[in-house]
Amino acid sequence: MSETASAARAKDAPIREKRPDPEGIVFVDAAWDVPQHYRPDPMIERMFGAFKEKRMLGARVAGGERVIFPPQSYCEVTYRETDELVDVGPGGTIRTFTISNTKWSGPPPPYIIVFVQLDGASTATGGYLRNFGTDPAGSLALIGARCRVVFKDQPVGEWSDIWFELEE
Repeated sequence: MSETASAARAKDAPIREKRPDPEGIVFVDAAWDVPQHYRPDPMIERMFGAFKEKRMLGARVAGGERVIFPPQSYCEVTYRETDELVDVGPGGTIRTFTISNTKWSGPPPPYIIVFVQLDGASTATGGYLRNFGTDPAGSLALIGARCRVVFKDQPVGEWSDIWFELEE
């Protein structure tokens, strides 16, 4: 790697200690355009359909009490199929969160992404926390806090239809 490229990389990604580039390794700046074909799980399609009705659906694991949200056709823990869709939420508990100051096409920074275990679900899912006040870094008290799903006025059946807000 040229010294100019190495310096640019160091400027963009802070490194705690300066180490020389390894000998015999060539670094190449490149991009890959790899076509992908993705077929969503049929359970997800049904969940998005329920969003249009302002409902949250999880998938119950066959022969057990485990409920997965977002739903999928099998359980990654027990390797069993799921056999029915059940209502979950709209309330839930924040299990973890992260605060981001990165500007992109989503909400303006700072914004908080929470992972919420909806009532009736065994798993947690991520989403934006809105209306969190003026000091998002204010506390770890968010972990374990109660929140609820809020839907757009007219949901269309996609992830952007929902977000979370703290319960009063």
